[in-house]
Amino acid sequence: MNSGASSNCEKIVDDILDQITRGALKKGDRLPTERMLAERMDVSRASVREGIKSLEIMGMVDSIQGSGSYITDTPEKSINRPLCALFALSNGTLDNVLQLRIALETAVCKDIILSARDDEIDTVCGLADYDYIGLPTSDQAMLDARFHKALMQMSHNTLIKYIYTTLSSLMDIYREQVLMETFRMDENALTRDGHFAICRALKNRDAEAVEKAVREHLDLNDIYKKSLTENRNRAKE
Repeated sequence: MNSGASSNCEKIVDDILDQITRGALKKGDRLPTERMLAERMDVSRASVREGIKSLEIMGMVDSIQGSGSYITDTPEKSINRPLCALFALSNGTLDNVLQLRIALETAVCKDIILSARDDEIDTVCGLADYDYIGLPTSDQAMLDARFHKALMQMSHNTLIKYIYTTLSSLMDIYREQVLMETFRMDENALTRDGHFAICRALKNRDAEAVEKAVREHLDLNDIYKKSLTENRNRAKE
């Protein structure tokens, strides 16, 4: 592709992303036809096709044969892989993930205390009450993720939800390793107890207690961190 065609392709991408940002295009909206976009942007239809293809790769547009191109209904999926890759390339650490996770989950739990109904809190806390004895680590990881994701879905902040979607993908890399170490140290009950402590604070509408519970539940001690680092280093050998 020559520089002119590349520049025209970028014009299409930038224009559509700008319209999404300004709210002119919303989830599920159908894009104008190739001909209409080409005429409006004064570019070739080939440049339009390249621009749409780039937006598809980004996960922002879905093209349906015989129907047209549409703004995706699942924009959260578009941010996961690029941000996870950027995190890895920037030498991101487990501590980075945990610090952000503590901040986000604390903010959401305080939001829940202020605005959620009692029955909504009861529903999400029902996910914390499971029998861990005899469960494979992979099942425990799934149940742990389900509880925390349900909490985050109660947030009224869309940006927090999207950030947490990416954070969950990063945390999934570590979650099962953490729980395997928990099993090795015979501390499986600690995970569920941490969930219960968060739920007690939510039900009591106690913001100070919920911040303490979230931090104690998520902030791994040095023994866990050392073990996880050793395991990851062995896996690389």
